Amino acid sequence: MMRMFAAAAAVALALAGCAPSGAAWNRFRDAFIENSFAHEPAFAASQGRHEFDGKLPDWSEAGIAARIAALKAAIEEAEGFAGLSQEQAFERDYLVAVARGNLFWLETADQPHTNPAFYMGALSPSMYITRPYAPPIDRLRAYIAYLDAVPAAAAQIRANLRTPMPLPFVNYGKASFGGLAEYYQGDGKAAFA
Repeated sequence: MMRMFAAAAAVALALAGCAPSGAAWNRFRDAFIENSFAHEPAFAASQGRHEFDGKLPDWSEAGIAARIAALKAAIEEAEGFAGLSQEQAFERDYLVAVARGNLFWLETADQPHTNPAFYMGALSPSMYITRPYAPPIDRLRAYIAYLDAVPAAAAQIRANLRTPMPLPFVNYGKASFGGLAEYYQGDGKAAFA
């Protein structure tokens, strides 16, 4: 019985020693998620964070550079966490893998400058049209805010994409962006008529 108590006390002491690091990790993880939502507001809205409705990412050169810097800083800080629980260590490793994946597409593959497909997920208005997450009037307000944000986003996208570009990318861009223009005038309007 005394051995069990001693073992339990040792575990409690070990866990108590991990608590500050664990609490710091939880704060860091939550801040990383919030920062990611701020950089990717369309994704945040699609995950149910509707305070981000109608917003699009900052795809300016400064916005892209800020995202890259934030990801690099997050990786470095996350890798510095030690003494985490097994669950928190998994979260840390997963967070680092996700951040590295995002960095790959932003920096190594340079997708913002080379591939129009990079932008299409965040530019999709379907969430406001097809998902009944709120009353139609609220979704219409979000859709209008989204439409108001599109011209600035389109200018940033055009400034980012380098030419010449492979013909399949050009064709994809024409079909995708052209499809959005048709959608705005057709189904987008009809959904709230």
